[in-house]
Amino acid sequence: MTTVRQLYALQEVDLDIDRVGRALAEAEEELKTEISIENLESTLQAEEERLKDVQDRQQENQMETAVRRERSESLESRLYDGSMVNARDLESLQHEAANVRNLLDQNEAMSLELSIQLEESQTKCAELHIELTEAKSRWEARRGELNQMVSSLVTERGDYEKQRELLAGQVDQAALRRYETLRKSKGGRAVAKVERDLCQGCRMSLPTQLRQRVKSGRQTVNCTSCGRMLFVE
Repeated sequence: MTTVRQLYALQEVDLDIDRVGRALAEAEEELKTEISIENLESTLQAEEERLKDVQDRQQENQMETAVRRERSESLESRLYDGSMVNARDLESLQHEAANVRNLLDQNEAMSLELSIQLEESQTKCAELHIELTEAKSRWEARRGELNQMVSSLVTERGDYEKQRELLAGQVDQAALRRYETLRKSKGGRAVAKVERDLCQGCRMSLPTQLRQRVKSGRQTVNCTSCGRMLFVE
C-alpha cells in the first residue's frame, strides 16, 4: 500500500471519528437541556399565580358583596318602614340606598366576570398539568435513549481511535504531519480519489500529465485546484 493509500484509509477512520464525535456531542448537549419542560413549568407557574390572584379577588368581591347587600337591605327596610318622616332625611336615605345598589350591581357584575376568569384559569391549569406530565414522560423515555446512545457512541469512538492508532503507526511521520495539517484546512478531507479524471475533492478535471503522475504512484501528488493529496484505486 502506498503512503497516500494509507493516508486515505486513515482519513476514512478519522471521518468516522468525526461523525461519532458530532453525534456524541449532540446527544450530550440534548441531555443537558430540558427547554420544553422548563417552558411548560414556567407557563404553569404563571397560570397558577393568575388563578390565585383571581381567587383572591373573587373572595374579596364576595365579602364586599355580602356587606353591601346587607347594607342595601337595611336601607330599603328603613325607606319603607314608615319611620322616615323628614323629607330631607328621606331624600338622603334614598340617595345612599341608590349608591349602595349601584355598588352592589358592580359587585355582581364583577362576580360574573371573575367566575368566567376562574373557570378559564382552572381549565388552563388542568391542561398544562396534563401537558407537563406527558412532556416529562416523553423526556424520561428520550433521556433513556440518549444515555444508551452516549454509551454506544463512546464505545464506537474508542474502537475507531484504536484503529486510527494502528494505522497512524504504519505511516511515515512526515507524511502524517502533512496529512493532518492539510486535513485541518480542508474540512477533514486531505486525500481525494481520482475518478473519471476528476478530483473527487473539488470535482475539477486534472491535467493529463498530473493524472499520469498520480497513476504511477511513485510520489505524492496534490490537486492543482484544491491542494488535496490524490490517489487512484
